[in-house]
Amino acid sequence: MLVRKGFLIVCLVLVSLVGDAQISLPDSMLTITKSYACHITSPDTAQTILRTIRERQTEPAWRIDFAEGDLNYNMRRYMKALSYFERVKAEPSLKDSTHLQLLLYKRLMDCYDVLNLEDDLIRTIYNLRKMARAQGDKAFESMTVFMSGKQHHLRGQLDRGYASCLEGLELMRETEYVNKHIELRNYYGVLLKMYTRDGRFEEAIHMSRYQEAEALYPSPAIMRKARERGLRQVYALRASMYAQAGDMTEANKAYAAWKKTTCGNAIDDMDIFDYLQLSHHNDEALSTIVHYREFLREQGDTISYRMLFALNREALLRVDMGDYEQAIACGRQVAVIAHKLHIIKSGEQMQTTYNLLLEQQASESKTKWLMLSGIAIAIVAMVVLIILYYARNERRHVRDMRKLAHVLEAYRRAVINGEPSTSPEVVAAIEELRSIQIPESQPSEGEEEPDDEDHRLFVEMDTRVTRDRLFLKPGLGREDLMRLIGVDKNRFGKMMSKYSDASNTSVYINQKRVEYGAKLLLEHPEYTISTVATECGMSNTVTFNRTFKEMYNMTPSDYREKMTSI
Repeated sequence: MLVRKGFLIVCLVLVSLVGDAQISLPDSMLTITKSYACHITSPDTAQTILRTIRERQTEPAWRIDFAEGDLNYNMRRYMKALSYFERVKAEPSLKDSTHLQLLLYKRLMDCYDVLNLEDDLIRTIYNLRKMARAQGDKAFESMTVFMSGKQHHLRGQLDRGYASCLEGLELMRETEYVNKHIELRNYYGVLLKMYTRDGRFEEAIHMSRYQEAEALYPSPAIMRKARERGLRQVYALRASMYAQAGDMTEANKAYAAWKKTTCGNAIDDMDIFDYLQLSHHNDEALSTIVHYREFLREQGDTISYRMLFALNREALLRVDMGDYEQAIACGRQVAVIAHKLHIIKSGEQMQTTYNLLLEQQASESKTKWLMLSGIAIAIVAMVVLIILYYARNERRHVRDMRKLAHVLEAYRRAVINGEPSTSPEVVAAIEELRSIQIPESQPSEGEEEPDDEDHRLFVEMDTRVTRDRLFLKPGLGREDLMRLIGVDKNRFGKMMSKYSDASNTSVYINQKRVEYGAKLLLEHPEYTISTVATECGMSNTVTFNRTFKEMYNMTPSDYREKMTSI
């Protein structure tokens, strides 16, 4: 046995040195088992083995398809892998082996997840869980429970998502599954990303340590490259996590460890992208994202959410680098792909509706079918109209938010640069802000015309409050503002009611704080909402959230998400 293993290792080493050259393999190597041994160490050899077996027809076609699907799966070529797995799924003889069915559904589930094929993913999770429970297989049941948690988290159901993922993790720990430690390493990696995305860095650090322990779990010598590949992911995720947490010292240590590893591909190396961008390794970050995009293009994965993600990240990176022409080109591709994905998704939904109607036609009379068809079409039309209505309002709202953000920034720059309060830039900014925040109205017949002196004093006060950031002072109140411009209480009250949108001084000051908070939300993504409220001079987070929603018609968290995506 030791001699055979030694011979196999020597063959793999020699093959890996030959690379892409044409190789002649001994007959002893031409087995599906040997092809699996080469998946990580020498994928070209694995491909040659399977091609030769297919030509000689020494194995059933579906077994070769399964092995070739696994090869592409391990090389992260998910679209190609999926085509093989779906071909295997149609094989009748597969029903004789429950274990192979479980493996196949697991592979399909992972591919559907990566490729964002939600309907197929949900069906596969259900079928795999049903099959695993019927066989009493806790390992595969664990995989479905964990995947369900991941999907809940992606849909914003955070507590439910974490609970399901942790339940799946505990289930896997209790099993004797042959690839238990590889699965656990992947589980911890997914949880690390989830905790990092939610700003829960202490939990993310724990997940990183557990992930490293699983990656270092003792394995056969032939799996050494797989172990190095696992460690490469550990250090990449750790570097990006620490960078997002603001701890660049630890992030740099993890990056140095990552640089020492070599076994990875374009998909794996995307885990280091956030670190590279946040640490301003822009050239390396650009190389990573371009390599990732080209890898997708080589696989024919061009109209997909993964390509959309890659182009969007590349566009933002090129903006940071000042390469606006290429950023615009990426933006145009994003728009084209997003439009095509929308059409594809709509077509799938319409096809689903159509199939349901055909089923009704087969079992119901013509009259009943027509009635159901009319109802279905009416529902679809109503849903489409509702979606269009809300989508239009959402686009208008985002457009107004972006316009508001630009105007606020222009006003602040003008004030901070010390431009006079009566300068055209400042006056134009104030008028623009008013036109956005409240509808224009004509003064009624009994209203007084604006007092030029009062208006000048109000603009002077507003300028000083904004420029000097007086609103950051926690105890700032009406008396302070009155002393600032030297007016009495009655006159100040009239000025506030005439020239301010706020109902009173407290609201006025809180609005200034919230405007400043809106800027902090974008400039400091690492700040929590509570931290932003404190930095604005508002110790009460509830008041900050309420005032923010009144001004922007959304919560601070929603504002950060929408403006960041813009």
